Amino acid sequence: MAICGDGHARSEAQMTLGPIVGLTKDLPKSVLEAIVIEAIRRHRFLRDIAEIRHEEAGRYPARDDTVGPERVAYISAMIDVHAQQTVLSTLLEVLGYVPEVAAD
Repeated sequence: MAICGDGHARSEAQMTLGPIVGLTKDLPKSVLEAIVIEAIRRHRFLRDIAEIRHEEAGRYPARDDTVGPERVAYISAMIDVHAQQTVLSTLLEVLGYVPEVAAD
């Protein structure tokens, strides 16, 4: 927790993704839960894409001075996963619990 200029303690997620907190903090729990469930599904989808890109990158090892397009695709996919994880973590913090989501 950090103390902000207004004297209120705020978590790192609130400071980093304040706009998301601001947009969602006053929503009814049922509405926010639906948004969180969609964010969980999106995170799973992005994770699956990253796993595919990782497998593809493993088939084409980097050469001396280049990482190759497969490795770049994997890195980009992982950036997407981590960005979504940050959004998801923020939404979960606002919601206050982890909703049940069926496996895909």
